[in-house]
Parts: sequence; C-alpha cells; structure tokens
Amino acid sequence: MGEVSRLQSEIADLTNLLSLITKRGPGLEENDDEPQSSELPQPENDEFTLETRGEVVDEAEFEAPVASGDVEVDAIKRRALDRLAEVLARFKTAKGSRTRGKQNSDAKHVASVVMVEYEDTVTFLCAKNEGIDDVDMGFLRMLGKLLCNVAANGVAEQQAEQVDRAFELIFDHSAPRIKYYTSILRDAIQQAGQDVATPSTLRSRNVLDGLRHATYQDWEDNHGLHFRFQLGGRGEDSVSDKAEDCLSDQEDESLVQDTCSEIRHLFGSAAHQIPQSTLKNLLSKVYRIVRHPRQRPAFKGLLRQMVHNHKRLFKDIWAALLYLTRMFYAAVTFVDLAIRLNVGSFKFQPVTPAAARKPNHSDARIPSQVLASLGYSSLSRGWIDFFQTTERVKEFARLSRSKTAVHGEVQLIFHVEELMQGRKQPAGTVFPYLGCSKKCCFFCEQFRVQHGAFQARGTHQTLFPLWALPRVLPQHSLQLLHGFSDALKSFIRIMLTDPIPPARRDLLQQSSAALSTAQAVQRETPTYTTRPLTSRRMMLGTGGVGVTEHQIEFLPLPQTPGFAMLMGGPGKQETDPVPIDRAEVSKLNHERSIYMLEKIDEMPPTKVLDRKLCRRCQSLAEYRCSACWTLYCSGACQRRNWGSHVFVCRTPNRPNDVDFLRMVIRKVTRDMRSGDEEQIHNAMLYLLADDHICSTFGFKHCKTRLEVLDLVCLYSTILSRTCPAVKSLQEYLATGNLSDFMKQFCQLERHVAQITKKDECACVTWFLERQSSIEPLPIPDSDTASYSIWVNAIADAIDSLDLALRFDNGYKLNEAETDVFHLYVTIQPGVWLVPDAYSSSWIEFGFCHCRSFAQRAELARRYIALARSDATFDDIVAAYEFRSLADLMRTHGIDISELERQGIRLHRPPPCEYAVYRLMIGVEHALSGRYCSCFRVREGRRCHAYFETHIERESDTNFGFHLTSSWERWQLLNFYRHLFRLPGFDPRRMAEAAEDADRGCLEIYLDSLVSNMRMKISDRNRSNLLFPRLKDRLQATTRAGESVSHFHNPCECKVHDVMGPPGISYLNPEQISVYRDPGCQ
Repeated sequence: MGEVSRLQSEIADLTNLLSLITKRGPGLEENDDEPQSSELPQPENDEFTLETRGEVVDEAEFEAPVASGDVEVDAIKRRALDRLAEVLARFKTAKGSRTRGKQNSDAKHVASVVMVEYEDTVTFLCAKNEGIDDVDMGFLRMLGKLLCNVAANGVAEQQAEQVDRAFELIFDHSAPRIKYYTSILRDAIQQAGQDVATPSTLRSRNVLDGLRHATYQDWEDNHGLHFRFQLGGRGEDSVSDKAEDCLSDQEDESLVQDTCSEIRHLFGSAAHQIPQSTLKNLLSKVYRIVRHPRQRPAFKGLLRQMVHNHKRLFKDIWAALLYLTRMFYAAVTFVDLAIRLNVGSFKFQPVTPAAARKPNHSDARIPSQVLASLGYSSLSRGWIDFFQTTERVKEFARLSRSKTAVHGEVQLIFHVEELMQGRKQPAGTVFPYLGCSKKCCFFCEQFRVQHGAFQARGTHQTLFPLWALPRVLPQHSLQLLHGFSDALKSFIRIMLTDPIPPARRDLLQQSSAALSTAQAVQRETPTYTTRPLTSRRMMLGTGGVGVTEHQIEFLPLPQTPGFAMLMGGPGKQETDPVPIDRAEVSKLNHERSIYMLEKIDEMPPTKVLDRKLCRRCQSLAEYRCSACWTLYCSGACQRRNWGSHVFVCRTPNRPNDVDFLRMVIRKVTRDMRSGDEEQIHNAMLYLLADDHICSTFGFKHCKTRLEVLDLVCLYSTILSRTCPAVKSLQEYLATGNLSDFMKQFCQLERHVAQITKKDECACVTWFLERQSSIEPLPIPDSDTASYSIWVNAIADAIDSLDLALRFDNGYKLNEAETDVFHLYVTIQPGVWLVPDAYSSSWIEFGFCHCRSFAQRAELARRYIALARSDATFDDIVAAYEFRSLADLMRTHGIDISELERQGIRLHRPPPCEYAVYRLMIGVEHALSGRYCSCFRVREGRRCHAYFETHIERESDTNFGFHLTSSWERWQLLNFYRHLFRLPGFDPRRMAEAAEDADRGCLEIYLDSLVSNMRMKISDRNRSNLLFPRLKDRLQATTRAGESVSHFHNPCECKVHDVMGPPGISYLNPEQISVYRDPGCQ
C-alpha cells in the first residue's frame, strides 16, 4: 500500500496547488458558454437576494422524448437517476439567511446515485457527501414500496393515481426546498406589485421623450395592397401584430389564464402559509403547461405581464416555478421507470461515507518546494513571484492542514469498483450513468473521466480546495490513481507554460437544474467524426500543419488573440503576426490558385468555347436537343444517347417509372446473358435493392430468384417489341392496367409461337401460369411491406433445418442459433445471397477466407449439403459454437478437402488475421452507400477513439489512419477498397507484414500490389509530409508495466449486418444485432 499512500499525498498536493492557482478549471475556456455567477448584478433592493439569479433553466427538459425503444428506456433511466439525486438533496438555503453559528446543510446533502440492474431487481446505490441519514432512508423505503406496487399493478389507467401518490411522497420529503422556492415566488410577485415608477424631472428632454410620435406610415398601391413602413426617430416601440397567447383552443387558453391568476392570488397576498393540497394541484397544472409547446410561451407571456416586463423578476419567478415543477416531474419519471423496466423489486442501498485522508498538520512546505518535488523546478519570474507571496504561502499552508471531505461521486465510483472486484460472477449490470443533484466539481469530473465507466450531465468547473480521496483505497485502484494524478499534472504543466499566472476567472453556477439530463449527454457525445485539427497540429508539430512550398497553413497565436502566423507557400511569408481573417483569405486564395480558380475577391475569367462537341461521341456538334440544348453531332447520336439523356433532359413528365425500369432491365439483362455466376448474383442485388421498381413492377411478389429472372426477361421482351414502349407502358401503369396488358401480350406471344411452331419463351409460360393461379402478380403494389422471395426463403430454411415444430411451440432462438438460421435463410437457392463483408455471416462462418466469389458460392453449397445430410440443427449450432464445422462436414461425408487446400477455414480467423478482416469490414461499411450502425457515435467504446466511428483503434494506428485529415482519410479508404479487390491480395500475407518486427514490411507488401502506392495516394497540395503513417503500431502496457508491441484489440463492433433495402435483407432494422459483444459497447 506504499504506492497508494504516495499517490494520495501527491494528489493532495496537486489539488492544493491547482486550488491556489485558480478557482475554476484550467484549459476549459471552450466550455464557457454557461452563465457566470461570481459577479451577479445587484438587485434594486438589498434585502432581496436570490440564488436562482443568473441561472438559465432548461425548460426543454420537460418535453416528451423523441427517441423510442432501448434509447428511450436509457433516457428514462438517466432522468430517473438525476431526479432521485435532486430529491435526496432536500435542503436549499437562501444566501444570507443562515443564522450565525449554525452550519449550512446544503453541502452535506449533495447526492449522487448509481443504478445496478439484476434479473428481476433494480438496486439504487445512493451516496451523499456526509452520508445518507435516517430521514432519507425512511423516504427511500416508502419510495421502494411504491415503485414495487407500480411495477406489479401499473397500467395506463392507474398511472395518474400512482403519480399523485409518488408526488405526495416527494413533496413531503422536499419540504425545505419547497419553502425556499415558494419564498422566492412570494417575494418576487410582491415586489412586482409594490414597484411604482419614480416621477421624472420636468425637463425638455423628458417632455420630448414622453410625447407620442408617428412611427408608421401606411401606403396602398394600385392593386389594393396595403403596406406599412416604420419611420425613423424616437417614439413608441413597435408592437407585434401576432397574438400574444399563441393559443387557438379555448380550453388551453383557460388553463393558462387560470393558472396564472392562481399564482398571483397565492403568492401575491401577505399570507405566508399556502395549503399543501393547493400547491400540489398548482404544480401539476404548471407541469402540464410547461410540457405543452404552445401553452408554455403563452404562460411566460402572462408572467411577464404580471411583473410589468421586469426581466430579473420574471427570471426569478420562471426559475423557481421550474424547480418546483421538477418535483412533480420526478414523480412522473419514477412511475414511468417502474412501468418500463418490468422488474419485480426496487431496492435502495446507502453507501457508507468514506473517511477522508487526514491532513498533515506538521507539513511546513511552501508551494515552490512542493512544485519542485513534483518535477516543476524551472519556473518563470512571474510564477516565482506568484508562489512566494506571503498571502499565497499562508493560504497553501491552510489548505494543507484543513479538514477535507470525500464527495459523493467519488464514494460511488469506489463502491462500484469494490462491488465489481468482489463479485466472482457478473450477477448484475451497472448502468453507466452517474445521477447528481448538482453538477460535478472540477476534480470529480476529472476523476470520473479517468475512470471512464460513467457519464454525468455536466460540471461547473469549480476547484474545491477541500476535495480529497478516501483514506482507505483498494490496491486494484492503483491504475486509476496514476491516471488521475497524470491528468492533474498535465493541467498544471499547461498552466505553467504561460509566462504569467492566469487572470481571475468567473465561477459558474453549480446547480444541476440549469442543465438538463438530455442536453448533458448530448454535450458528451462527440459532434465530429473526423479527428480535430487542433490535436493533429499539436501532436505532429510543424509536420502536422503541412508546411511546404506547396501548402500554406496558419497557427493562431495564444499570446496574441485574433492573430495568427502564416507558414509555407511558394513565396516568402510575413514573419509578423497577421489577423486571422487575413490569414484565412491567404490560405484559401493559395488553394484556389492551385486548381486554376480565381481569388475570392475576383470575378471568374470569361472564356469563349470555339469548339462545340457532341455529348455522346465528342465529334463536332451541329445539332441541339430541342428541350435542353445539349449538343449532338446528328439525330442518330441523339437517339442512341436518349436512354441516359432522358434522366437529365428537361422534357415534360420525363423521366418516368418506365424509363427507370428500362435502365434497370438493360443492366440486368446484360449481366444475365454473360453467363457468369457472380455477374448474375450482382444483377439480382442491383434489381432487388430498388424498392420502388420492385413495388411498381411486381418484382416484390416473385417467390424465387428464377421468377425474378423470368419477369426481367418478360419486361425485356415487351420493351423490345412494343412501340412506343415507354409511353405505352407508362399509360397502362398510370391507369392500373399494366398487369392486364402484360397478360394479353403473353397470350399473343403464345399464339405466335403456335402459328410459327417455335418454342414458347419460359417467361411467357411462367407469367400465364402465375396469373391463372390463386396468387396472381399484382402490378403495381406499394402497400405490401414484405418480399415474397424472403418469405419463401424463411419457409425453406425452416423446412431444411426441421424447425417447424419448434416454432409452432413458441421456441425462441438464442444468439448462436440465430446466427445459423440467418446463414441458412440467406443461402437458400431461392435467394442465393452469398455472404459478403456487409453480413455478419461473412466473418462468423469462414466466408472471409474465400478469395473469390466462386469460392464463397462453393462454401455456401457445402453448408446447404450439411443441412440436407443427417446432421441436425442442434449439431450445426454446437459445431458452430465450438469451431468444429469442418469436422461435422467430414463426419457426414461432405468433401471439403479442396476448400481446405485453398486455405478456407470454416470458423473465425485468429486475432492477427482478424485485424485485417476487421479493416476490410470497416472500409466496405464506410463506402457501402447504405446506412450502417458504424455511422453512429457510440459512447464509452474503448475500442474506438472518441471521434472515430468507422475505424477502431488497432486499424486506425496500424494501417495509416492515425492523425489523418478528412481528405487523407478518404484517400486511404478508397485505396484499401481498391487493394482488397485485387486478385493478388492475400489477407494473411498482409497480417504477417503488419506483425513483422520490421515495421516497413507492411509498406513493402502494399507496394508489391500497387507499385509506388505512397506517391499515388498523396497530393503535395493536400496531404501531410508523413502521410500515410504505416510504421505505427498499437501498443499496450500490462499491469506489471510491461509493453506489448503487437497488441490486438478485442473489438467485435464490426460484426454486424449493414442495413439494406428490404429487397436484399429479410431482417427489420430493429432485429439487427448491432454489437455482438457487450464489452465493446
């Protein structure tokens, strides 16, 4: 425990030094968008001082959530944790109201809450700075019984009654806070009623300002239109013609007006006692109004009238009403949580307050000595004078000897760590959110960030000098303490780099009511998917800004705000700082000149086109399209190009649906006639991916792949033998008679074949049989959501795997069974959707080892043969789980020797190869053109950097994405996609090159496939000098301090299906398993 004790002493010195330097978190200026409170405006009445002044309460917190499903449940959990913490912090004392010698109770009641979910129980771990008392435990016991009753008997009809019971319980527990906020309301409303305007002196200026002046001039034009113009000069302010109440419903208007009158009556009188039942009823009305998007502005307008548009008084009244209404909102949230979670029991467990580390009263060190012991010996003259002043030496000595306290957030984090470390098996899941009654202080926020397991809704950045860690710490927390100490050291290091100490910064409001739970989570969610340019410049130095003769960059100067230093470019740049706007213009003009563009402040040069070339063949043009004036050399060339030109021409009512159908049919027919299995497979995907074409022309109701090809053949025949084809088919489609026309066409084709004694086309035979069956082909049909080809494939998979009886009995598939069933649905002969990088089956069942489509198709046939053998569904699932599918195939006489000779394995690749396959998946998903879960930023994923969505840490570091700009990243994605499709690409050889001790082997292998690849993907005007960085490798450090050079990140985030159109995916978006391993989320 010696190392733990040393770190405790070091962290205590760091917190004291930071508190001595500044009262607000260093290096966080970019978050200074919150209201400041250290220098609040003084009220007109010195006796009237309200703590709510200066806070901006988030009224949008009360609005109904937009999310649904699991996202909505998580949002409810976060709100419930924050509301519970606020209710537990039941004390609120007005500034200046504390009697002498009596301690303020607010600080010790600051609360934090964490939720642990078990199979049928939810446990709330509650902590306060000085511990949960008996009053709190009594409230929590009653709340637990109430929530259990709601969970057991809660229905929609009884929800209002249950909310009332919960609100009554919360109201009684929060009596001190209610008294505080009601006094604010009473004082503000009474002051507004007593305010009388001071008579102004009789001076010419006052008389002139008081006179009414004409402010508008009306004018009517020749068409009878009336206009109003505002005149310049003094006079009345303009009044909006829009209605103030924003309401149209009489009932809504009555509710708002009655509530406002009730507030004036209750709080405007001299009586200080308000019946509890009346106040509860009032808060329920205010809650209903605040949640309504139209009633809320009307209500605020009436409140402004009540206080004669006094801004400060309105702000105080509105903030106090929202704080009081939050108690009713807490009741609604608790009941909603009990109904949504569907558990049988709710428990509340207090966390025993941890004793803080005792101060060393014999410590007589001065700040400079402490800094020297921490490694900061060389200080500038400004910092030496700062630390050696008598006042700061005394202040540091007082901080070192003062009694400290452990905040509730820190108590909870350590308690959860103890809980998880002492648990032999994971019996419960800790929800990764820390509910707080106030925003976290600077030290608690940094400690939470270093821990990394919890989110919270904000920080007020104040440095509390009496902050401390617990006296007794577990040994497994050593790494956390190291990280926290290093973070505090980095803050001090950054501050000491400035030549002079920082100026005094205003403090921010500490109340959590100024920040909603939803907004706080959004603030922690990364906004950008590319790496911030600032960090790139800092980490790469001069090379990071691309300073060459071909590029111009500028760096803002921290010591001279508003100015920057220009660097690079063909000419000699100015050595003196220039304004930032001028530096930006210089950079933009340089980039535009490279691509032969005019400067920003210049007009583009005029250019006369002497040669007019044909759009299709590039010959000398002599004709124009009559609709859009596109140039052609002849009418024949225009007719040949019409099939594609129709999509850009300005011909009325074109292109239409049949134009798009003809384009699709041409491509699919060309691929069908090639006879290549891969081209036919890609043509099927191309056709079924167009949901509008499939719904409009009947492809949605084709049951097999053969029927789809028959329908394509039929449309191709109709388009080739009908004149004018597009116009005729579009007319039949618009009138709903296309199906009848196609039937008549097929009957005519049959009659012609009989007369000419030729064989009838198979597509004609199929269509006539289908139309005479009990399930004719409806054309068009936009109402049916499912595709018959997938319905038929699911039925075939159930029959081939003998699962009909299980599904009839309500059997639910587990994760492994779902993977196997998913595979067999997609490879049914009627669908034949061979797994690729867009499917999770590609990596799970060994298709990633195949180097061509023919190998993937052959492997799919082996899996179909396995299902048709004597192997049962359970045998296949067990072999899949134990990576023994190859043994199972050999046992049942399926020959896979040729596949094994080609290096194809029927299981997932090893970790070193999996890194390459994971890169292949990430590249394909990023460039797929479909929506993918990779596009969403996931909070708390340690396998991904906070700004990264597509590429995980190992691929980001090992394969050149590290520290790239947006353009460089796009180049790499496209390069790797081209590389992976080359015939000679071998993932195993690439993995071996990446694992080699010589870090240049990877670039050598890439050069063997694409010669001189570095020069081909770089651009001297856009890319960095070091791009791409192919010699970096992801490294890790063990708990023993040993470095692992070739570390493999166990990330499963990429093993999921890419969402596609319904024609090429039988899964709904809600059914897709986005992340297979909970540890990666």
